[in-house]
Formats: sequence, structure tokens, C-alpha cells
Amino acid sequence: MPASGWFCGPKGRLHSGIFAFLLDMTHLYAVMSTLPAGVVCTTAELSVTVLGEPPASGAEMIGRSRVIYADERNALAEGLVAGQGGHPVAHSTSRYFLSASGAVIRPRPASGPVARTWPPGALLGEPPPRVAPVGAELLQRLSGLEILAAQVAGDLPAAPIGRYAGMVPTEADDGRAVFSLPARPDLVQELGTVFGGVIALLAHSAGGAAVQTIAPAGTGFTALDLKVNFLRPARAEGQELTATGLVAHRGRRLSIANAVVTDQGRRIAVATGTTALTPPQ
Repeated sequence: MPASGWFCGPKGRLHSGIFAFLLDMTHLYAVMSTLPAGVVCTTAELSVTVLGEPPASGAEMIGRSRVIYADERNALAEGLVAGQGGHPVAHSTSRYFLSASGAVIRPRPASGPVARTWPPGALLGEPPPRVAPVGAELLQRLSGLEILAAQVAGDLPAAPIGRYAGMVPTEADDGRAVFSLPARPDLVQELGTVFGGVIALLAHSAGGAAVQTIAPAGTGFTALDLKVNFLRPARAEGQELTATGLVAHRGRRLSIANAVVTDQGRRIAVATGTTALTPPQ
């Protein structure tokens, strides 16, 4: 998978949530490759540990997964994402529930127009923005909450990954952030449900932004890990998925945030993530 500039966060660096997107897909197909006819699998949980700096924009990421345990009901996959030179940048495990099904689940058509779509430029292959939406000067001058509030108000452009996926911040307060994403038919896998990696990306964005809201100007952020439990599937029916991130632990150098993802008010996933903070000098 290319480390496209469209996958960058507000500071112009690759969004670490893209690891969850790539790994969930890699795990899924590793498990599917072991299943006999008539058996389907669904993601139950996904854990990602970030090992190093994300690859630079324009590089390539390679996700590898192998099934390390399976029985009649469960399968456990383990994998890595490697950057340039094969250097590992993320490690992951994921559990899948297996079930017998003689029927193939088909995606249902959208019930109405979605609230937002991918930017036409992204769909047509337009290169991503060359300038990060939040530059060094803003990072030094504004607090994390001020930056996020400006993005909610539309005074600062959304991060490339948000513009590409249609994911936007909708609320920001001290220790809390809300993101939304339209559940479109083009985000589904073969069973007609939204890819777990998309839901994990949304949850990671909300949790990371919640930590951002408590950080003073000049603070650096590094995502360390993400754990997502999937409670029920989300179908692409033109509805908005919403992720609400809340800070659970406020530390000077380490903070933990929880996120809940809902579909029409029903919880579909819960997540926890750890972020390392570099206080301003």
C-alpha cells in the first residue's frame, strides 16, 4: 500500500491510523484463505502497536499476516507493517469469529444520499496537498484545542486523510472530540459490512484528537497503540458513523483516551489508545 500524501494527518505526517486500516485488511484475507466453503469470519478485536516513525509520504508500506491459531469458532492472526528496507513500523494481532453460513451476504444499496463524498480531486488522482494544514508556526502558537476548534469551524482545512475519506471533526472540548464519517458502499468488504480498519481509523482519530484538546501549544504527539473491540457490524446505507473520544488519563508525557463508535445511535465499536506527549520546551 502506498504511503500516500492523502493518508497524512494535520501535521503532514502519515496518520498512524492507516496502519489499522492496512492490517485489518491483511488479517482478514489471511483468515479467509484458511476457511472452507460456507464459513465466514467477522473481526472481533484488533490491536496495533506502533513501533517507529511512520514511513515518509511517497514510500511503500507492506502488511503481512499469518494465522497463528484457529478452531471451529475463532481464529487469531498476527502481522506486521514494514516500511522502507523492510523495517517494521507496526505490530498487530486480531481475533476473528467464525460461523457457518450457506448464504452470501450482499451489500444493500444506499437508502439516500450521503452527507459527504470523497473530494473529486482525490477520485481523479489529483496529488495530495503539499503543505500541511497545521504548520510549525501554528503548532507553536495555538493549543491543541484551539487548532481542533478551528478545524471544526472550518477556519483551518481538514487533514488530507480526512478530506480523502470524508472524515471530519464535528465537536471539540477539553478532553473530548467527536468525528464523523459517512458509511458509504465503497467502504465495505465482501460480506457487505464496513471494513473494520475503517472503523478503527475513525476511532483512532477521535481518541487522538481528544488527547490533542488537552495539550498546550508546542506539544508533540506520538501514537503508541490502539485496541479496538467490534461489537456489531456497520452497513453502508448512507448513514453517518460517529466516534466520540474521551481522555481517560491525563499525564504530562503519556495520555490514554477511549473512543466509542456509533451507527444511528447504536454502539458498534469501542477503542482505547495511548499517546506519548512531548511537552513544549
